[in-house]
Amino acid sequence: MRRPWHEFRDLAEPRNVTLVSATHGVNEFFSIAIPPIIPFLVADLEITFAQAGLLLTVFFLMYSIFQLPAGLLADRVGKKRLLAGGLVVMVAGIALAATAQNYPMLVLAQVVAGIGGATYHPTGMALISDFETTTTEGKAMGVFGFGGMIGVATAPLLIGGLAEAVSWRVGLAAAASLGLAFTAGFILLFAEPEDRQARAIEDGGDRQAQPSTQLDRVRNLLRVPVTLSIVLLLLLTVLVSLQTRAIMTFTTSFVSASGGQSVGMANVVFFAMLAAGSISSLAAGSLADRFSRWRLGLVVSAVTGVLLVAAYPLAVGGVRLPEWALLALLLVLFSALGLAMYACVPVKNALISQEAEREYSASLFGLTQTASAIGSASGPAIFGFLATEASMDVAFPFIAVTSGLMVLAFVLLSRSLE
Repeated sequence: MRRPWHEFRDLAEPRNVTLVSATHGVNEFFSIAIPPIIPFLVADLEITFAQAGLLLTVFFLMYSIFQLPAGLLADRVGKKRLLAGGLVVMVAGIALAATAQNYPMLVLAQVVAGIGGATYHPTGMALISDFETTTTEGKAMGVFGFGGMIGVATAPLLIGGLAEAVSWRVGLAAAASLGLAFTAGFILLFAEPEDRQARAIEDGGDRQAQPSTQLDRVRNLLRVPVTLSIVLLLLLTVLVSLQTRAIMTFTTSFVSASGGQSVGMANVVFFAMLAAGSISSLAAGSLADRFSRWRLGLVVSAVTGVLLVAAYPLAVGGVRLPEWALLALLLVLFSALGLAMYACVPVKNALISQEAEREYSASLFGLTQTASAIGSASGPAIFGFLATEASMDVAFPFIAVTSGLMVLAFVLLSRSLE
């Protein structure tokens, strides 16, 4: 097996791929800036968990609405400019959140950050495709994905740690400052490759056959057949994103409120879950090539559900342990949860790739990206409402219902693929 740095060395544009992948990390970092500080927001601004969940819903709603306009704008103003501009807008949103004195101002901050974040994937992924040939795109996308996971895992430690040590406003302000510094570095270091046309020729003209604008991709959605398998894959995509974002949004709140930990230690548990998830994301893709994909998806979905249910005794005081032992148990439980939860993503993507035909593969992935945005926007709102109406003790383990629906979807998918 080749080592990761050998794969990186083979890239056509390693510096630019690194910069775009690091930008992916910053984008993902900002996308979960709120979850590590939800307990502080609930206490300081006197909001409910339902309102806190809606902050994430607003972000991802803007994210989904403005991705198409962002793709169209990229063709006019240039990908580098739009990517950098989007980062500046995200920084502005986070800075606005740091100064928010009330809930409506937080909502406005999430609207601004979501619009800025929407510019990233239409530009970042397109830049990766521009840089690399068909023989190196897979390696580049692997680096790209890993950069995003690093950003996700960093947010609880940096923002949550500063919130615990100083205040949540300082945590957000520090994040905004780092984002602005990174944006300046990106603008200075990023350079358009001079031989892009040569790479297009090297690829045998394949790039020329791809849709030239986001509007073309929208038109091509009509070419995707409505089969049971595709409907189930879209449903799975919604459920996976709904579950993942719900868990990410309320892990800190659950571990703090129900697990008896400080917000700082709750964010350490959150980090452990995300770090385990980054390992799982890299490994599960290989497993999906060696084993039955629908069975693998069924197993990791079921394990995720079991682990969520296992968290319930912690909430109701059913597990009485010394403080250090309880923290250790939480770290093990949530690390296992990260491994199982994030393993489902590459398995699901492999199933989509397996189902896609050449003439509509890009359009199918466009549909699944929209389905993912719907799930990401729904999860925090649904379970935030449940946490407000019942309690966080009940709401967090209840996410296991989503796992049950995923198991059912995998079973039905196995029959449709026969």
